[in-house]
Amino acid sequence: EARRGREWGGALILNWGNEGQLSGQNNRIVGGAPCRPHSVPWQAALFVGSQFSCGGALINRNWVITAAHCNQNSHPISVRLGEHNIRDVDWTEQLRLSQKTIPHPHYNPTSKDNDIMLIKLLTPANINSLDLTLRFSPTDTISFFCFLVASFPNALHCANVSIISSERCRTIYPRYFTKNMLCAGVLEGGTDACQGDSGGPLVCSGKLQGIVSWGTQTCALPNKPGVYVTICNYINWIQKTINNN
Repeated sequence: EARRGREWGGALILNWGNEGQLSGQNNRIVGGAPCRPHSVPWQAALFVGSQFSCGGALINRNWVITAAHCNQNSHPISVRLGEHNIRDVDWTEQLRLSQKTIPHPHYNPTSKDNDIMLIKLLTPANINSLDLTLRFSPTDTISFFCFLVASFPNALHCANVSIISSERCRTIYPRYFTKNMLCAGVLEGGTDACQGDSGGPLVCSGKLQGIVSWGTQTCALPNKPGVYVTICNYINWIQKTINNN
């Protein structure tokens, strides 16, 4: 079945090192193209030391949202904002350390249910006049066409995907799909996020709709869409957690 426990997300895949470290198409977004530079300014790259870990999204000047399976426990996370090409100086980069990480209290690492985590920054991001933060959708209504972003190998990439109905997704992944998940992809195959891309945002009409959580081991297969956390189920938890911290 689809459960492989692989770590990828619909946001940012970074290859921090030699291009030779990439091994085949499973280490990058499939079916994407370079984003217009800095067109998705909320994008975050999460590092542990010098090693890229996951993607994320800035939701206000103090908080980044990502997947709970990106938690590094006792290791501090470095958050990089404003990146487009990780090998060039863009003069828009902001580097922040995490003050605390707060995974959802009911995250299940086996089933990947409640795969969502908040990261509080040690110092606030400098938003300036840019609309750096990503807003939530206030309802369960989801636009049909969305995009996910990633990089291959150095610059940020984007790809268009479609939301797959919950009924269809439940028939594809009957053992693992829950009410806290949504599927997005291209049923014909050929477009997908892939390994190394965990925790990044699925964005519809400029609003955060999902966080990529899991998928099949081989990326972009027909009738095997990626599975994302459904953000609208967690708005109360997000707001309560931010208010309490």
